[in-house]
Amino acid sequence: MEVMPFELIEIVAPGEPLLFGTNPCHFTVTIHHQGNFVATTFFDQNGTPIRQLVRSEGFTETYSANGRSLTTKSTASVTVTIDPTTGGFIFSGTGNQRHLTVPGVGLVLAQAGHQVTDDQGNLISFTGLNIPAGSDFCSALSP
Repeated sequence: MEVMPFELIEIVAPGEPLLFGTNPCHFTVTIHHQGNFVATTFFDQNGTPIRQLVRSEGFTETYSANGRSLTTKSTASVTVTIDPTTGGFIFSGTGNQRHLTVPGVGLVLAQAGHQVTDDQGNLISFTGLNIPAGSDFCSALSP
């Protein structure tokens, strides 16, 4: 088992990719990802890594703009499968990725369920809840 601290700050301009859609706001949104990943690696009989189970621990995402912010916790787990012929990865995530709720409005951004992506970030499949960022998300971050 390995604990991996993680921190990433993304700057997302209007119209640029934002999760399963694009940033619908007329302003730039900053996303701050922070927490730990706990990874368990599985090996074949030859000692070659074949997959990895990764879960988040104390992982948060904060979306901010114009002096306002929305924060969510991610409790999802991800299984990383390694293709032995290509060395490429397939990421299979299960659980609550994010739920951003604004009082009096409700969910303004949420993804939960099962998603599969390749190692280039391309979405292969998704089942579950998907509420992309929209006008309520932008209003919550507007000045």
